[in-house]
Amino acid sequence: MSEVNIEIPSQVNELLNRLGAYSYRAYIVGKCVRELIGGTGTVDYDIITDAEIGRIRAIFDIYSVNIDNLTKGEVVVTVQGMPVLIAPYRKGFTENGSPIYTESITEDLQRRDFSFNAIAYNPREGFVDPFGGVRCLMGEQAVVDVIKVQDDENEEPSTFERNPVSILQALGYYSSGDYTISPAASELIFLYKDYLNDAAPADLRTELSWVLHGRNTSVVLEEYAEVFTALVPEFAMLSGFDLKRPEYSTDALTHTFRSVGYASPVLTLRYAMLFHSLGKPDCFSEDENGKGYFHGHAERSFLYAQKIMRRMGFSEDETREVGFLIKNQSIDITGDRRSLKLRLREMPPERLKMLLQFKHADLKARSPDFEGAAMACKKQVDAVNEIIAMKECYTLHQLAVNRYDLIQSGIVRNDEHANAVLERLLDIVVEAPAFNTRSRLLGAAEKVMRDIIIK
Repeated sequence: MSEVNIEIPSQVNELLNRLGAYSYRAYIVGKCVRELIGGTGTVDYDIITDAEIGRIRAIFDIYSVNIDNLTKGEVVVTVQGMPVLIAPYRKGFTENGSPIYTESITEDLQRRDFSFNAIAYNPREGFVDPFGGVRCLMGEQAVVDVIKVQDDENEEPSTFERNPVSILQALGYYSSGDYTISPAASELIFLYKDYLNDAAPADLRTELSWVLHGRNTSVVLEEYAEVFTALVPEFAMLSGFDLKRPEYSTDALTHTFRSVGYASPVLTLRYAMLFHSLGKPDCFSEDENGKGYFHGHAERSFLYAQKIMRRMGFSEDETREVGFLIKNQSIDITGDRRSLKLRLREMPPERLKMLLQFKHADLKARSPDFEGAAMACKKQVDAVNEIIAMKECYTLHQLAVNRYDLIQSGIVRNDEHANAVLERLLDIVVEAPAFNTRSRLLGAAEKVMRDIIIK
């Protein structure tokens, strides 16, 4: 491993050296080592040592020591402004969360999830890497591999069996595009996929969000469709479901997963894509030519999404925003600027842009014939951005005149007439943004008022 060179901050070296001065062995470990080898940099450092927790506190009593997590067998020592977590070797925790200490660094490392997170390092000794983690990081792409431990009698439980959430963590690494998954780990992921049902909803939600945020997300969703169906059983309805329309070149589940990948990496949007077709099987019908229809599927998909998100513990705000996109996915938004401004009267700009991005992802995931329609949605997003940037008027409060101006000028005499005139003026300005000046609008208001009186 001499070809691997990493540098650690002076503050961390200071802590390692201080433990060494008291004849204790100490190493940085876990994520920080992985990131240093990968050259991505790190801000969080963990140290493990063969010193007992009481000795750690005594050795670092000249520093600022945070003992909030002392019951877990760890303290945070701050040196020159850098906080560093320090803990004795631990091989696990009891059911009530108390640490189980060990004298073996290997036992500490083997309790970790993946090989590349089970690497320890200090500048004097180099790497302690009993599970081949450095090798997993040294190829063109890092490899997610599980730790395999076998004693003389029994094989230890798999990472995924012991901690099912690590299945989604592995897929999250894969989804990032910087990692691949070893065949052995992949086999175990499929073997233990049903264990996801035993994991805490909050943990599943966090890791699923990481998977969905990755640039490789659609590949992961398709390749591990069985795993995500174990997590969200409602996906089983979409698997193999023929939509029976020429614009869909795949089954409903594949279309769904591909649409997620085409969406911008905004979690609200990607969750909306993930759940947007769930209602189609329930609403499916065929005409005499065998063409499929899904009348009312948006509302039905919305109900499924609500149920799933509440089951997984999403907040009401998150559920509402995702639900808005799903429920309104069938709204027709024509491409002209005037129509966009009319939509902006109904919903905030960010919601409209998100809905257009939703439509873009859905169209991109269909057949290549819909590439033009998908690009049109992107142009509409650009148009909305331009409307906002240029401060073009689309609501009454953006008009250069108001009710008071009309009454003060003697053009109208009551609120009813003022409201009617302002609505007509707004229609004019939506068509011709340059018309939105006080003088022009007051001049137009007189003619509008005459037309109202005549009618």
